[in-house]
Amino acid sequence: MINVNFGNDRRWQIQVNQANRVYGATSPGAIGAGDGRKGEWSLATDLLAFGLSNQPDRAAVVCDDVELSFRQVHWRANRLAGYFDELGLKPGDRVALLAKNEYQYLEIQVACMRRGLILVPLNFRLAVPELAYIISDCDPSLLIVSRELVSSSDDLKISCLILDDAYEQMVVGEDDKPLVQIDLSADCTILYTSGTTGRPKGAVLTNQSLYARLNANFFEYQISPGDIFLQCLPLFHIASNVSYSYTYAGATNVFLKDFHPLAVLDLVERHEVSTALLVPTMINAVIHQPEVARADLLSLKKIAYGASPMPPSVLASAIETFRCEFLQLYGMTETSAATVLRPEHHNPEARPDLLASAGQAGVGMEVRVVDDDDHEVPLGDVGEIVCCGEAVMRAYWGNADASTAALKGGWMHTGDMGYCDSEGFYFITDRKKDMIVSGGENIYPREVEDALFEHADILEAAVIGIPSEKWGEQVHAILVAENGKELDPGEVLTFARERLAGYKVPKSVEISPGLPKNATGKVLKTELRQLYWQDHDRSVS
Repeated sequence: MINVNFGNDRRWQIQVNQANRVYGATSPGAIGAGDGRKGEWSLATDLLAFGLSNQPDRAAVVCDDVELSFRQVHWRANRLAGYFDELGLKPGDRVALLAKNEYQYLEIQVACMRRGLILVPLNFRLAVPELAYIISDCDPSLLIVSRELVSSSDDLKISCLILDDAYEQMVVGEDDKPLVQIDLSADCTILYTSGTTGRPKGAVLTNQSLYARLNANFFEYQISPGDIFLQCLPLFHIASNVSYSYTYAGATNVFLKDFHPLAVLDLVERHEVSTALLVPTMINAVIHQPEVARADLLSLKKIAYGASPMPPSVLASAIETFRCEFLQLYGMTETSAATVLRPEHHNPEARPDLLASAGQAGVGMEVRVVDDDDHEVPLGDVGEIVCCGEAVMRAYWGNADASTAALKGGWMHTGDMGYCDSEGFYFITDRKKDMIVSGGENIYPREVEDALFEHADILEAAVIGIPSEKWGEQVHAILVAENGKELDPGEVLTFARERLAGYKVPKSVEISPGLPKNATGKVLKTELRQLYWQDHDRSVS
């Protein structure tokens, strides 16, 4: 046990499972071992349990003009769970959710956990064909959709529950059934992430994985029941795990539905927010608002950031602007925070070198840097970053081959290249795979290329990430036209927008007579990227 004092004379005990680390896929309860986990774990308390027993009338969630207490969320979750029973849903069935950061998100997650259902949050930015693929892949029994996004569900051929007035009538009212304990061995959530094959993959989290993430967040964020947390990232993202950590601690979540830098400043002031979670592009947008100089930000104690690295110059400026603690979390949908750059390491004057670091190993995680044969490399040498811990996903939904490859030897292979220094700080230098991180969103070039290849006049396409002051990286397409054809970049972008989510559409297009290739005909993207990254310290942002 690690005892962490969170103030207010409360001493929380956080169990960190470092004594039970898994080193091989054949070990009992090994990460990704599938049904090998079943029955090996105990039960856990409900996400709302602490808030209900200590401050049931405290606000659990605030969104727009709606505020719900822990007691109200409990009642609403019970009534929604009863509706699931009426539909005949059984433990293990999937429930998809297509919504922005609505206040109902929390009650839906709680209701699913209470009935053993697997929640599948969907990226509302995806195009309908992309959503249709995910629906066909995980085969949910029900799609819950917000009124704002209901048109996107028209072609998905699935039963829908709309978050409208009828929904509100169904969930409003007292329903104080006792809490149920949560089976830690059961699958809880499927978070879809883009895959190198161009098709999304569903990272399956068990309740054990989720609660391991909650416990780690208690420690890293130093959560107190009196905190007010501003969630600026979309809840279909792994950022939802941070919100649930604050819920489990009896703290208040404030959900931002649509990001705007002035909205962030307004919510911090209006709700006296103590901690906010943003991606670097959001932070950069906020600090460049003239209004930030006049904003009352005294309540803000900590800003957490992740999803993509922050340029050291921007980070130093943000530290000077906000004058609060900063916390960086590096990881992926499959892992949550593998490493953490903690507040004491954000010191532009004393340790400017650390502002480019991804931090040290997170609580409950083990991290290594390995070569192509999975042998650990010496300190300072570049290799692939791998990690293991109870917070890591169980597997990819319905994709045994991808699961085996990603979780080889019981270690999640991140695809990020980097090194570890003598102090245990990790630095990301490149990506083993071609993934682009733009504005905190993961984009795989293969998926974009596949869409571009549907264009009749495109002979070859190579998609790479190039530097962008606004987004960190932006999607850039290099195209070769069919013989005798001419490509209009504007028309190509219009074509792409009809097939891809907006953030995946190339921001720039280059028409080239040909692409560099090796002896086997593989496009040499390293050469293409080098033209754009040669004046930078690393080849990713």
